[in-house]
Amino acid sequence: MKAARRIREWFSKRFRIDAGALGRLGERCAARYLARNGLEILAANVRLSGVEIDLVARQGQTLVFVEVKSTSEGSWCEGFERIDASKRRFLRRACRAYLARLEREPESYRLDAVSVRFSARSFWPRVRRIYWEKGLFPIDE
Repeated sequence: MKAARRIREWFSKRFRIDAGALGRLGERCAARYLARNGLEILAANVRLSGVEIDLVARQGQTLVFVEVKSTSEGSWCEGFERIDASKRRFLRRACRAYLARLEREPESYRLDAVSVRFSARSFWPRVRRIYWEKGLFPIDE
């Protein structure tokens, strides 16, 4: 029994997925989820004004900017609850910069957040839950 526990601990330390990889995996899962729920993904990982917009999508005539937050089980909050005031300010600036680059401003736009919660398994985490919060906060403030 002790040997099995030691082997499991060795594997979990050796093959732990890092935060960056978990974030990239979360973005891919969120893009698939949003596409299945009617959004057309236009771009991913758009860098503007020194900030990255994780996903840019369209839902009908609405342009949707999406911030994706990935967490693992046992986290104290949903991922999007970790978007603090400074991150909101940076996201607003990046969204406005994206809108300024367009030839014609869309009829409407919003900023959504998607929280992807993964299992605590370290070798290859599985999606436990995806939560989509529409219009998390206004862009024009």
